[in-house]
Amino acid sequence: MSILSKIFKKKSNTNKASLILDEKGINSIGGKASSEIDIPELKTSPIVYFGCISKNETHFPKIDFDLHLVCPIFIDLQSPVFFDYSNPKKPKLIRDNVTSNFNQLFEDIPSDAYIEYKRLNFKIENAPTVKIKTGVHEFDMVPGEIGHTILPNWIHDKEWLICPITGNKMEFLFQLEDIDDSETVKGQEILDKEYIDPYLHFGHGYLYVFYEPESKVIGYLNQL
Repeated sequence: MSILSKIFKKKSNTNKASLILDEKGINSIGGKASSEIDIPELKTSPIVYFGCISKNETHFPKIDFDLHLVCPIFIDLQSPVFFDYSNPKKPKLIRDNVTSNFNQLFEDIPSDAYIEYKRLNFKIENAPTVKIKTGVHEFDMVPGEIGHTILPNWIHDKEWLICPITGNKMEFLFQLEDIDDSETVKGQEILDKEYIDPYLHFGHGYLYVFYEPESKVIGYLNQL
């Protein structure tokens, strides 16, 4: 995605902490799951490992475990998808009491395909913006920002997720945008069949991540 496209996708949101690429950061995007992580299966899409939020991340005090992020990113995530992390090393895909659309979106991406993206570390902090000039226009941006926390920046209407286990309104954790630097390490030959770009993205929209601390459920939602 071009820098101009990124800029025009953004909306003003001053109440946030940024997710910023930093080789010394304690969190990661992309990478390979360790052998201790049991990734569930879905018949209509591979479930991709795409990063980890450290249990030592001070911005998320209610997460007392290393949150290994897994998601079937090749289905229509404009309806929410939920995972039960009551066992943090064995996240379970929740199928009951959900409106998730698990239908196959890409015929040429089999459910057993292995897709891996380059691991990059990141930190979370309140960072100042800098002026970025594109043509005759200037924009305020945070260098290295791949997303943010505190308040979601909705592309469309607000869609606060409800936990399918407790019925509670879930807490917003963070949102992610295109991560151009996290390129495909394995599996691009499969993605090429569907003309999918060789870097980590979520349909070129935002992926919103929610958490319910009582049930330890993570919810994902995509807006394009």
